[in-house]
Amino acid sequence: MKRWIAAALIAWAPAVAAQWSELSFVDPGLAWRTLETSHFAVHFADRHRAQARTVAAAAERLLPSVTTLLGWKPTERIEVVVLDSADFANGLASPLPFNFSMIFLAPPDDGELLQNREWLDLVLVHELFHVVHLDMARGAPLGLRSLFGRLPFLFPNVFQPGWIIEGLAVHKESDPSKAYGRLGQAHFEGMMRAEASRGLRSLAEVNAGGRRFPLNRDYLYGGYFFLFLEERYGAATLASFIENFSDNVIPFRVHTNPEVPTGKTMDHLWEEYDAWLKARVTRPASAAAQGEVVATGWSLTAPTLAADGTRWYVTGDGYTRARLMRQPPGGKPEALRKVEYDTRLTASAGGALVLMQPEICRNYNYYYDIEALGNRVTECGRFRQAAALDDGRVVGVRLEAGAAEVAVVGGEVLYRAAPGESITGVAAGAARIAVTTLRAGLWSLLLIQDGKAEVVLSDAAIKHSPRIGDRDEVFFVAGYGKVYNVWSVGAGRLARWTDAAHGVREISAPYRGELLLTTIEPDGDALRSYRLPGAPLETRPLESVAQAAETQVPSMELADRPYSPWSSLAPRWWFPTIELAEGAVKLGATTSGQDALALHQYVVTAQYEFTQGELLGNLAYIYNGRHLLFLDRSMRVRETVNDEIEAYTIFEDAQWVSTWRHVALNRRLFWGFGGALEREELHRRNVTAVEFQDERVLGLVAGIDTRREHWLSEGPSEGTQLRLFAENSYGFYSGQVYRTDWRLHMPAWRTVLALRWNEGWGEPEAEPFQLGGSDSDPGLIVPILNQRDFPLRGYSSGEPTLIGHRSRLVSLEWRVPLKDVDRHAMVPPVGINRVSANLFFDVGDAWSRGGTADYHRGFGVELRSEIRVGYFLPLDLRLGFAKGRDEGGDSVAYLRLGRAF
Repeated sequence: MKRWIAAALIAWAPAVAAQWSELSFVDPGLAWRTLETSHFAVHFADRHRAQARTVAAAAERLLPSVTTLLGWKPTERIEVVVLDSADFANGLASPLPFNFSMIFLAPPDDGELLQNREWLDLVLVHELFHVVHLDMARGAPLGLRSLFGRLPFLFPNVFQPGWIIEGLAVHKESDPSKAYGRLGQAHFEGMMRAEASRGLRSLAEVNAGGRRFPLNRDYLYGGYFFLFLEERYGAATLASFIENFSDNVIPFRVHTNPEVPTGKTMDHLWEEYDAWLKARVTRPASAAAQGEVVATGWSLTAPTLAADGTRWYVTGDGYTRARLMRQPPGGKPEALRKVEYDTRLTASAGGALVLMQPEICRNYNYYYDIEALGNRVTECGRFRQAAALDDGRVVGVRLEAGAAEVAVVGGEVLYRAAPGESITGVAAGAARIAVTTLRAGLWSLLLIQDGKAEVVLSDAAIKHSPRIGDRDEVFFVAGYGKVYNVWSVGAGRLARWTDAAHGVREISAPYRGELLLTTIEPDGDALRSYRLPGAPLETRPLESVAQAAETQVPSMELADRPYSPWSSLAPRWWFPTIELAEGAVKLGATTSGQDALALHQYVVTAQYEFTQGELLGNLAYIYNGRHLLFLDRSMRVRETVNDEIEAYTIFEDAQWVSTWRHVALNRRLFWGFGGALEREELHRRNVTAVEFQDERVLGLVAGIDTRREHWLSEGPSEGTQLRLFAENSYGFYSGQVYRTDWRLHMPAWRTVLALRWNEGWGEPEAEPFQLGGSDSDPGLIVPILNQRDFPLRGYSSGEPTLIGHRSRLVSLEWRVPLKDVDRHAMVPPVGINRVSANLFFDVGDAWSRGGTADYHRGFGVELRSEIRVGYFLPLDLRLGFAKGRDEGGDSVAYLRLGRAF
């Protein structure tokens, strides 16, 4: 069956919608608008008009510095989509199918993105560098674009390792003298110090990407590499490095690319970089003052200490969902429940625990909500941080369109951020609230008391995670000296309490002289208990507070118009297709396209077969990842005489499916309907065409999916998926067909037990089910109608004993990760990431209605490898051996792309 090909073709199109599985951040139900400047078309929901004008002004101001540096200007307007549908700081960019960027308005409040530049400037300069750099081409690639348009292979800079692409953008965003960007930022520098303490990654490992720490290796190793290149070989070297790669007709020339500016190949340059990096980030050996390790793990976050000494934190192993942990005084840690990895915690002085967890809001938004340990307090509330007051109320930081305010949940606003100001933390005490903010390059600590906000500390050092415990001081994490440590303000002084080896990530409020903290480590996180010393390790006088200047956020007062997809939907490239086989001569062309919001995506191929005069081709179109249309007309030669076609078959396939969904992080419901058509005509020379199959199907679909896949897991590692199909056929086959497809995934330490049960019922005149073969599952978001063939490993497809109007298939797999190899060569540019094994047992049968099943069993083993070609193209290969135990069974070896299910 060809039903799954539609979405597979779309997957090959240069689709750019930001999606997490079924989640898209672009809500088509909003009133989208467009404003145009000299170099940009900015698309936005009408309620974000002011923010879109700010983005437009900032983009026009920042673009010249990028184009001047690279010596390249895009020839068309850059499409920019402004989004306020996520409570995290991010952006993305691509030159395909046109130059575009998506910008999320929410500013960062933790991690490596905290620095002295306003968020919009930081994200725009980073993403605009990507756009211009990846669009850049010289020589033959640029010349060929005039013929083929924006054909992906004519963008040489796209075909580089991720660390080069991201490293150049990190270098551009950074100005260490102003504490702009990631280079030199306390968290970023601390991560690289941690890397040096373990041993730096090899070039082959960094080329491969992979799952191992650091998870941000492209940005970390890439950013410092280009700082090294600039310091060691001069600023002009970067321009030469980029220019030299931009004329590659055959991409991937990474190994020899640095020879022109440096005289050295990449591997020799990496050896120099290794030594330079160690000398730069390694600190003199000293006894670190950062506490006793309580726990280590792949992820340990949100350290929280209650007044009674109870410890709370969130831990995760990377294979399953994170756990909320509780450790009573003198007791052992216990897992209370599953939570999200990004969950944040706070506790009141009375010990009440409050959680801030992300959830999907109205299908298209990733927002934080507040929960009082089992009781949801807000829905779509957008409270990314919160603190519990002694009277039971909760005060939180609420986001809206990139702006923030401190408010009592369900009550009054206590502090509203000024234009251009971002809030990075909040804490609550008996009669005061502490807030950390960034405005105009200054980081401030504010105290809110009696309805008034007072700045008590303001300077250029990054500050976040304020905490108030049983002391008079306000504790927080700050990056003085490019190292995150615990500091406090009180009694007219600024005091440092820790001397971290690599840096402090988060802290709890102090109680009874104890402070919980997590630290930056090379291979995971460490939770530590720190006893505050009798005196701070360092004190500084609180001098006069440097007041942040009033900032005027530039804007462009431009008229806008309703968004129209037609301005960006036209195809931007084409490529000829040629097929010469069995006497047939097929010539044609293929292209694809999408609109700026990535709501409409399509792939079109048109062909003409010259010997028989047949018009062929296909069209695949998806709207919003929910509605699919697929049309296909293809030809297969049946018989030839003296290389001339005597008989051939024309296949005409069509399918349309529309679905509607309710999306949550842990539960996705869908329902919908659609239709399919399949027609075959046999043509013989000088004989009128004979139609011998004409099938039409209408169907209803529904289902639920609770599966989750995590950073380290072997595919989906927990949860279940159930899909239900009810179809009615007309024509060559007629009758009703019902099918259920149930899949269960259960974690077993680092391995996964996966079960599939597929059950089918069909009327006698309907198309029968057929088992056999080892085909891969399409694994598509949009359900496919009229599926009748299903794999039964160890048996050939088409066996008469495995065809019938009743079918049952059960597959059990034990998926075992063997090794994360994570190596990628440069010559040739091929790498391998994870290697895993899969032991499987299949049992099933297809039989006539009213009869009984005669089950056929198959078992075997598959070796699965994640091959990466050209640094970015993943090939999920499985090499399998299956043995059929019953009638018709055989020993079969096979090589397939993708999973069995």
